[in-house]
Amino acid sequence: MTRAAVEEGFTRFVSDAIEQTAAEFSISAVIGGNSGALDQFLGESDVLQEKIVEPELREYRQETLDQFEVILDWVESGDDIDAYREEILAAGPFAGNIREDLSTRRHEEVENELLERHRRLGEAVRGLVAAEEDDFWAAARAELDRATATELVEEHFAFTGPLEAHRDAFEMVATIDPEEILGGIGGMFGGSTFDVEYTDEAMRAMSRAERAVIEDAKAEVRERFES
Repeated sequence: MTRAAVEEGFTRFVSDAIEQTAAEFSISAVIGGNSGALDQFLGESDVLQEKIVEPELREYRQETLDQFEVILDWVESGDDIDAYREEILAAGPFAGNIREDLSTRRHEEVENELLERHRRLGEAVRGLVAAEEDDFWAAARAELDRATATELVEEHFAFTGPLEAHRDAFEMVATIDPEEILGGIGGMFGGSTFDVEYTDEAMRAMSRAERAVIEDAKAEVRERFES
C-alpha cells in the first residue's frame, strides 16, 4: 500500500467520525451548560450549529489529518518518535486544548500519553505504508488478516482515549461574536466577544460518534475479508 492509500483510508474514517460527531453534538446542551452567557441565543440552535460547531469540527478534521501526515513522515524516516515529538503534538487538535493551569509534570504526562497513542498508530500502519497496493482495502487484505485489520480500526483509529482518561486535563473553548452570528441584531448585546466552554459536550459527542464509526468500520472489515 502506498502512503496515499493509507491516507485515503484514514481520511475516510476521520471524515465519517466528524460527520457523526456533528450529528451527535447538542448545541442546546452547551447553551444549558453556559447559563447566562448564551441566553441571547435561545432559539438559534441552527445558527450556532452552522457558525460555531461546524467550523470547529472542520478545523478538528483538518488538524487530525495534518497530524497524521506528520506521523507518516516519522514512520518513513526511521527515526525515534522523540525527533518528531513537538511537530506531531503541535499539528493535532488535542495538545492545544490541555489546560494552561496544569502543573508542568501533569502537562507532560498528558502529552506523553497523546504521543504514545500516535506512536502506536504509526507502528500499526508502518507495514501498510511499505506495501505495493494502491487501494486501501486491497492492501489491507494483502497485508493483514481479519483480526489484525479489526484491531487497526478498533484500537488505533480511536482518538478519544486520552481525553477520557484525563478528562480534567482538557478544556475546549470557542470565542463567540454575537454580531457575527446574529448579524445586526447581535450588536444589541453590546458587540463584545465572549468565550464558551464546551468540553463535556464535545467529549460526549466525539465518544459516541467514534464508537458508531468504529462499529461501521469493523462491519466493513468483516465484509471485505469474507468476500
